[in-house]
Amino acid sequence: MNSSAFDAAPRHLFFKGVAGLLLGFPLSLWISWLLMYTGLGPAFAPARDQVAMWLVVPLWCTVLCASFLASTRLRCMVWLLTANALAAGLWWVMR
Repeated sequence: MNSSAFDAAPRHLFFKGVAGLLLGFPLSLWISWLLMYTGLGPAFAPARDQVAMWLVVPLWCTVLCASFLASTRLRCMVWLLTANALAAGLWWVMR
């Protein structure tokens, strides 16, 4: 292997990490809202807002970890942007 392959790896990892952090946060917010307020959560629960709030962090970490599974930076961005657009569209339809 040449040294350029080793030099490119940290840049790809850094990019995927930043993309997962920045695009994973709104995605986790929308997924949390969709899970708790669109019929999957209890109809009346005093802690529903708390559960929705605490659900964001594990979802965000999951999206961040999953972003490293993409083979290229372009695929990482495409999948994260598509997931965000889909979640935003579902959120808009369901509210």
